[in-house]
Amino acid sequence: MKGLDEVRYAIYARTAAGGPEQIEAQVRAARKAIARDRRTGGAVREYSDVNVAGGLDGQVPGLAALLLDAASGLLDVVLVTDVGRLSRSAALLREILAALEVAGARVVCAGDSR
Repeated sequence: MKGLDEVRYAIYARTAAGGPEQIEAQVRAARKAIARDRRTGGAVREYSDVNVAGGLDGQVPGLAALLLDAASGLLDVVLVTDVGRLSRSAALLREILAALEVAGARVVCAGDSR
C-alpha cells in the first residue's frame, strides 16, 4: 500500500532524431528533479522512445506503456524535460494529457538541468 507521502513517478524521455545519449540526459534531468522532491519512498518507472517522431497507434511503445500503466493506477506524476517530449502535435498532446488526467496522473516538466 502506498504511504501518504509516497509519490509514484514515471520518467518519460523521447527523441525523434537523437540517440541514447539524449535519452540519458533527459532521464538524468528528471531524476535530479525527483531527488529535489522531499517526499521519499515512491517508485520510479522509466519509459523512453528513441528516434520516434510521435503518434499513438503502436508507433511509440514507451509512451503506450506509460499510458497503460497510468490507466492501471500505477503512476502519480509523469516527469518530462519538456511537454514536447510527450508529443509535438497539439491535438495529440491534448489527448495524452486528458488520458493522464483521467488516470489521476499529473505531468511535471523537470526542465533540462544537466
